[in-house]
Amino acid sequence: MSEFSEKMGMAAGNAFKSGFNCSEAIVEAFRKEAGVPIDDAAFRMCSGFGGGIGHARDLCGAMAGCTMVISVLAGRVTPEEKSLKEIYPYALEFHELFKKEFGSCKCGDLMEYEFNTREHLKKCIKLVNNVAQLLATYLVEKGLLKA
Repeated sequence: MSEFSEKMGMAAGNAFKSGFNCSEAIVEAFRKEAGVPIDDAAFRMCSGFGGGIGHARDLCGAMAGCTMVISVLAGRVTPEEKSLKEIYPYALEFHELFKKEFGSCKCGDLMEYEFNTREHLKKCIKLVNNVAQLLATYLVEKGLLKA
């Protein structure tokens, strides 16, 4: 594990502790600590993904945040800019990496505790930290971000 990935894990965990949800914590860490260009208006799009999309326990909010960061770094503004064939492999590869590392991309599978309990908060802080480390390592390995 690199110093950069550890830094990103700590930043995301601290963001979660400060009151951001899992999706916001990932994106906040990467925009503040790694300089990923995500403005406040775009950042607001993260808010509904916490708790597996509004506590539905569906897609893990941290995974959603990772996809947003990947999309900012590899994505496009217009269809003419680049083909989706150049973007989707990153999102899919990270999805599979996340699933392999954590066993699922579904919040309900990753979080057995009631939301906002001590157990939930402890587990989510650790998960958010680990997810941010995984994303940092992935982005550097793929050349999407410099450490």
